[in-house]
Amino acid sequence: MSIDPNLPIRKRAVHFDLVRFIATFAVVQLHVATPWLWRESDTDSYFWIVCIMFDTIGRAGVPIFLMISGALLLSHQEPIGNFFKKRFVRVFVPLIFWTVIYEIRILADHHYLHGGVSADNIFEVLKNPFSGPVYDHLWFLYMIIGMYLVTPLLRKIVPVLSRIDQWYLLGLWVFSDILLPLVYHYYDFSLGFDIPLVTPYLGFYLMGYYLMHHQFTAKQIRIAWVVLISSYLLNVGMAWYDSHLHQGMQVFWLSHHRPGVFIMATSAFILLEHYAMHAFSRFSEKKYKMLAYMGGTTFGIYLLHPLIIELFEGIFMGYIGIYPPFIHAVPFIAIPVAAIIVTAVTMGIVTLMQRTPVLKKFV
Repeated sequence: MSIDPNLPIRKRAVHFDLVRFIATFAVVQLHVATPWLWRESDTDSYFWIVCIMFDTIGRAGVPIFLMISGALLLSHQEPIGNFFKKRFVRVFVPLIFWTVIYEIRILADHHYLHGGVSADNIFEVLKNPFSGPVYDHLWFLYMIIGMYLVTPLLRKIVPVLSRIDQWYLLGLWVFSDILLPLVYHYYDFSLGFDIPLVTPYLGFYLMGYYLMHHQFTAKQIRIAWVVLISSYLLNVGMAWYDSHLHQGMQVFWLSHHRPGVFIMATSAFILLEHYAMHAFSRFSEKKYKMLAYMGGTTFGIYLLHPLIIELFEGIFMGYIGIYPPFIHAVPFIAIPVAAIIVTAVTMGIVTLMQRTPVLKKFV
């Protein structure tokens, strides 16, 4: 989540603004690439393989968001009332606003694509938020609200845990949420019990705190590069193999809780945090402010970008018609270029919203 951009620059973990912005861009290009994976039926085609390569990169984005949140929030103490007051304004209020916006988008689809809006449509739309996010990407806000509910307790517990206890807790999470699903997917096997303390995203949260407080040597950084590249290639290969085996798109290996994504995201966080810290340690105040501005727009970019992607595709596929032939001809160029355009446009709109008193609380 975004750090308050109004905080004095020296009180912000400014290097995390860069890490957060890179992770946000990774998510945008993920959502640019992913629809084409489902549109392309030939999983052995060059085009599909390029798309899965970009899709896999983006899978690290959300785990990195969580690791940043864990690193910052678990390292800070404040009264529980202040904590929830800040989070209500920064997360719950935007969730309500964007739920309404995307509900209107859904009703507009019914009107223009299905010949009108019925009472049943309206009823479905009104009850949607109570059963889950109304648009796919809003799941993150539901999940982070759950993480915030346990953060005051984690703040008391995690800092006093010994290194062995931290590893034990992380080990439980890896066992229950990374390794067991892998076993269940490939074998008809079940342990028959759960580990209730270990929620699906707790490990990323704790991992961020642990990694931020660990000093990595030059050798470990080099190892992290090898691990990042290896885990990325493993994940691309397994996603392709699974899809090839089933003659269609398979998402099992693209989950945040698959070993490839988990290892890729963890090593990416280590490297991004390391290089961001070193690159900006001697920056001027002006450059710090620019970085803080970029970091301050990431939450809004995440919330708004699906609408901009749909607009982008609508213009360049529906009206102009140049996007499909361009992306099929040179996907290595088209996907990142589209992601850059979407990010830039979204960032500009978010900036305008942040400068509008009524709208700034929603981004």
